[in-house]
Amino acid sequence: MSKHSNIKEKEHRLTELIDYYEVCNRAEGKSPKTIDWYSANLKQFYYYLDNKHLSDSIGDIDIKLLREYTLFLLKKIKFAGHPYCKPVKKETISVSTVHGHVRTLRAFCSWAERENITDHNIARDLKPPKLMKKIVPTLTDEEIKAIFNCFNPMNPIDVRNQVIFMLLLDTGLRIGELVSLKKENLHIKEGYAKVIGKGMKERIVPIGNSAQKALQRFLYMYRTQPAIIGTDNVFLSKNGSILTANSMKLMFASLAQKSGIKRLHAHLCRHTFATRYLTNGGDIFSLQQILGHSTLEMVRHYVNLASSQVVKQHQKYSPVDNIKLR
Repeated sequence: MSKHSNIKEKEHRLTELIDYYEVCNRAEGKSPKTIDWYSANLKQFYYYLDNKHLSDSIGDIDIKLLREYTLFLLKKIKFAGHPYCKPVKKETISVSTVHGHVRTLRAFCSWAERENITDHNIARDLKPPKLMKKIVPTLTDEEIKAIFNCFNPMNPIDVRNQVIFMLLLDTGLRIGELVSLKKENLHIKEGYAKVIGKGMKERIVPIGNSAQKALQRFLYMYRTQPAIIGTDNVFLSKNGSILTANSMKLMFASLAQKSGIKRLHAHLCRHTFATRYLTNGGDIFSLQQILGHSTLEMVRHYVNLASSQVVKQHQKYSPVDNIKLR
């Protein structure tokens, strides 16, 4: 590194760069959720430097410091320093959370190099901790029926919520994609919807016959009139405003309570859809298109989930177990 380059780097403070990085992310069209996540993670890194009385000049940050920070996170007690939640004794933050912090630092340092703020990518050799791949149990037939039994067919909001649950289960949509779904992008007769996913990428998502009928009935008989003329969102609140991702979280929390399925959350519908799509004969390439994944890496995770379903099927239909041996 040249002397001139070193002086240039030291002029840039992390606090200023976090704001600049946020502006660049907004300009690139990243989702508000992603932008907030990056900024929050970087601010935690700044607080770490500040608490240790370390310089926040980008020129003083090196790979050794980033690795020390990663080790600090791996030992950090859950909710330590949180303004509202009490720390959980002997329970550290999850490895997946630390993984996210490392990904943020790698993305930030890569951006700093592209912007000529640094003359090299500081985090190029920073490796995230290995994640243990868990097989998340998907919703069973009995659990799905129990959830459907929670809806009152005479209550317009329950009818709306039932259609939402059915659509998530039938298409694998993300919550953000569902709440932003427009009527003009619904092609019920043709059996598909146009969805705007991550990175503002548009894709075609098929809709099954049962979900088509439920959607058609909901739109014709139960959809609330929008509070603001011109609002085209398919799903609206009781007062006609646009639904938020947070309102959906509350809806699923209520459903979990009513149905007794405590692990229920919106993303579990996506897991269940993907797993059943494969076990019912779908292929990973079409599943990748439907889910909107840019690579097959995440889709392969669903192959593992589908494999766990095969084990259950074998337990039912094991040739030896079904022979009455003496």
